[in-house]
Amino acid sequence: MLRQYIRSKAIIILCGIAMIVLGIGIFLNPIAAIQNLIRIIGWVFVGIGVVTIVTTVLSGNASDEIGLIVGGAIFGLVGAGMAMWPEFFGKTVWTILGILVLITGILDIVEASDARSKGNPLAIPATMSGVVTMVLGIICVVSPMFFPELGMLIAAVTLLIDGITEVIFGLGM
Repeated sequence: MLRQYIRSKAIIILCGIAMIVLGIGIFLNPIAAIQNLIRIIGWVFVGIGVVTIVTTVLSGNASDEIGLIVGGAIFGLVGAGMAMWPEFFGKTVWTILGILVLITGILDIVEASDARSKGNPLAIPATMSGVVTMVLGIICVVSPMFFPELGMLIAAVTLLIDGITEVIFGLGM
């Protein structure tokens, strides 16, 4: 049997509300949302690249770890490109977003199955939510270059569904 992580009621409800707010924000302006997401990921890559290079050089054996320095430089350059030209990296982000949505759906189904085994009456709606989330994730993965706005709208709907599910679970604790 799967062990359910113990989370406080307030955290579950707050996470659900945050998902709902993000879903509404993405729904209102999907293209700006994806461009900002790509920029943020780009700056994170730049940070990873810089930290990798600096820590490798400061470790004292940089000559033995040239692969890490090259990898850090590649991460930094790709990140800088993403931060400066997010429109060129959109298709990759759609695919990654679809995979994350798909994984979220799978985890929702696992959580609902655990809740069903404990007799929680909200397990059936949570299972349906997980299935819908999985289907939306699959659509995001298979259609990244055809429907960019649709991809973000799917992400927005997914966030809304997951947010509502989390609030329901939180209130039912």
